[in-house]
Amino acid sequence: MKHYLICFDIQDDKVRARLSRLLEKVGQRVQGSVFECSFKTLDRKLALETQIKHILKKSPLEERNVRFYNLNKDTIKQSHDIHGNPIAQL
Repeated sequence: MKHYLICFDIQDDKVRARLSRLLEKVGQRVQGSVFECSFKTLDRKLALETQIKHILKKSPLEERNVRFYNLNKDTIKQSHDIHGNPIAQL
């Protein structure tokens, strides 16, 4: 299973809301525009990327800022909040 931190900065309220609703279905929101998501297969991740691209296709290029950060077991174990508490286990 692959784990990702998906972050975005979208200015358009409607596009941001659509993207948030989509990501809430596949992952856990950890901050306003930051989600922790896990994928059993690469195909599921690619399918999500396709859905995201569809949502963003009418937005100006400079507003299409969505990033996937790969999280592995070591980075998850080393991650914590400001109080030193471990992040949610994926």
